Amino acid sequence: MPDLSPKDFPVVVPFTLHWSEMDAFGHANNARTFTWFETARIAYLARIGMTGPSGAGETRIQGGVGPILKATQAEYVRPVVFPVRLVASARVSRIGNTSVTLEHAVFGEEDGTLYTKGTAVIVTLDYVKNEPVPLPAPVRAAIEALEGRTFGP
Repeated sequence: MPDLSPKDFPVVVPFTLHWSEMDAFGHANNARTFTWFETARIAYLARIGMTGPSGAGETRIQGGVGPILKATQAEYVRPVVFPVRLVASARVSRIGNTSVTLEHAVFGEEDGTLYTKGTAVIVTLDYVKNEPVPLPAPVRAAIEALEGRTFGP
């Protein structure tokens, strides 16, 4: 992800760093990054109609199919220091048969400074059978529409 900018991502969520997110070393605690990534990821999933089963058992995709996080990682580029307004962003880099890989980045809202970047792998899960299933065609189409491009097989 060289030379990243918030403009490179179709989903961008602005927020303010809270004082309570700082750690003893005077910067945002590293664990906060995954919450910021999650916020952008959920916003992305909502935009493509893949918000999945809720805690109440409600499903967003017919048949009890929804997303589940398989893996996530982060690379810390520079410390985030209070006060700052940030944006968390998400875009799809790969579509597999039963999974989608997202790229995340957190930037300074005003100056576009890249603070952290990473990835997340989401698996399409049949929550009733607890098994991966192929990504539904309407979800794939929604991703391609949001990204403005097509993905190979």
